[in-house]
Parts: sequence; C-alpha cells; structure tokens
Amino acid sequence: MDLARLLFETLRLPRPDNAPPASLATAWAAASTRGLARLVLYEGCALWLARRLREIGASPEPSFRAWLEQRAHDETARNMLVDAESHATLEFLSREDVPHVLLKGTARRAGATLFPYADARATHDVDILVPETRARGLWDRLRASGYAPVPPPEGVIPSTIHHLPPLSSRTRVSVELHTSTSRGVPVEEGWRRATSGGLEVERNDMRMRIPSATELLWHGAAHALSHEEQAFRLRFLLDVAVICASGAHLDWRAVAARLDAGEIADVHRARAWLGAAARLGDTDLPPEVAAGVPAFETERALRWRVAVLRRVEPSARAAEKLLGEGTRVEIGMGLTPTVPGTTLFQRGRRRIAAVMARGAYLLWRGLSP
Repeated sequence: MDLARLLFETLRLPRPDNAPPASLATAWAAASTRGLARLVLYEGCALWLARRLREIGASPEPSFRAWLEQRAHDETARNMLVDAESHATLEFLSREDVPHVLLKGTARRAGATLFPYADARATHDVDILVPETRARGLWDRLRASGYAPVPPPEGVIPSTIHHLPPLSSRTRVSVELHTSTSRGVPVEEGWRRATSGGLEVERNDMRMRIPSATELLWHGAAHALSHEEQAFRLRFLLDVAVICASGAHLDWRAVAARLDAGEIADVHRARAWLGAAARLGDTDLPPEVAAGVPAFETERALRWRVAVLRRVEPSARAAEKLLGEGTRVEIGMGLTPTVPGTTLFQRGRRRIAAVMARGAYLLWRGLSP
C-alpha cells in the first residue's frame, strides 16, 4: 500500500457500527514515512493522525512517530488556550445576559462528545454568534477590559460583513463576535439557522450552545470553500467528515436547497468537496446533494502532494505553485490568478510559474498508474 493510500485509509473515520481494518497497523510498521512530516504539516492533520494511529495500534518509524507526537502535543496545548478563552468569553456573555451560540472550530470542539474527532485539529480563535443589537456594546466592553484589536495579516483586506473586528485576549487568542453565520446570510436568517434545532452540550463543566449537525456541516463547507483550492486540504475536509461519521441526523434536503440557491458560488466545486468530506466520514452523499458530480480524488491529490513534498519544503514557492495547480486542475479551476496592483513583469512571471506547475502536474498524472 503506497503512503498516500495508507494515510487516507488511516484517517477515514469509521461510522459507529464499523471498525478499521487490522491490516492498517501492519502496513504502518513496514511503511516508509519519507516526506510524511511535511505532508502532515501541509494538510494540518497532526492531531487527527496521532489519534488514529493510537486507536489502531500502529507504530510507524520511530523518528516520525516522535515528531508526530510532539506536533500533536503542541497543537493540544494551543487548543487548551482556545478552550480557556472560550470559557472566559462565555462567562462574560452569561454575566451580560446575552444569548449566544458557538460557531466553527469552537463549536466543533464543544461538540466533540457528539461528533468524535471534531476537536482533532488545531483551533486558533473563538467564534461566537450574538444578536446584532448587542454586538457593538459587547465589543466595546471587551476592549475596555483589556482586549486589543487584531491587525489583519499583511496584504489582507479585513472583512467584517458578518462579524466585528477580531479582538485578542491576554493569551493572544482572537475572539470574533459574529452577527451572522457567514457572508451573504442576513442577520435574522443566520440567527434562525444557528438556534433552530441547536444543541446544548457540556464541556469543561460548562453548558454551551452549538448549532445543529446540519448547520455545523453547512458552516464547515461554506467556510472551507471560501478558501478556493486550499479547501481541499485535509484539515478543512475533517470539519464535515466528523459530522458525517457521527451518524447524526442531517437535513440533506436543506443542504441541497442551499446549493441550488447558489449560497456557495461554485456549486460544482461544493458538491465535489462535500463528496470528498463524506467519503472521509465513511458516508455516501444522497443523490440530491451529489447531483452526479464525482467526489474530489483525495487519494490522488495526496499522492501528488507526497511526490512534491518529498523534494520541496511546503513553505517554498515551488511547492505552493505545484500543490495549488494540481488541486485546481482536479476541481476544474483556471490558472492561479495574478495579483492586482503588481507590475506587468510580476504578473507575467506568476502566470508562467502557474503554467509550468500545471504542466508538471498533468505530466505526472498522465504517467501515474
């Protein structure tokens, strides 16, 4: 079994009535892990893989196992800071008597008892939905208590269409007060979706409100797909795979209706992405959601990424081009666009690099068995 296939089969989350094949542990004992650490960093799946290896009793090469356990330990420590900030923010909202619902990674961490592995990736901030009429006053009080605005990354224009500017706590964990669940969803509709059929869970001795399984799935898909080809990295696919694998009731008709209504701009890409996420969750999409669109070939993507990352660091520009164009080919996207405001020379160089990267991927795919 090649490394990409082994990784995929290991990460696939079995539904409650299934069990992982015993052959996986044997395969890991014999597998070469060259390039795997780079791939795990790129995919953002260290916690996920570390847990799965322990669960199936697998022992990969000692140097990789030691690296993976350290990486998982570091991400767990960061997640504990996020949990502490989430706890403090919820206490603040309770004192202010403000209704609220956790969103995104914070909600998935809170619901990990309902959706196993939902907390198996790094979480960086706290996202909470509050009534629009209370949001600005709460933001001001957090500022007055010592929270500081978070400057956007260099070159990124901040968007606060559905949330106020993020604030950073003393622990350097960002807090975002949302007034809706995502861009394009009106405030009233966002609140209705998040609260209708919402779940109350307990984590760290605190009761928390999170959206229903259907809404968590939809939020995960909409958020991931806003990242274009980057959405097809494992860390994003996990967010929906865990919902599918849990066996929770999902309103697929509502999901299909939102896709048909164009709530996600590229519907074909959205269906392919949902199919890939569902496959990692050991689930088949219903016909009204799949609509005949084949799922993204995750295993083939992983084989290409292994081939690239065995030679190039994931932070290198060559890796960025090769990995990005490979994914864009598979999901039917054009060449990576040029950056507005750059010189003609810079735009030309970027376009040539994209063409060469795409050509390299197409040649590799044509020669692959």
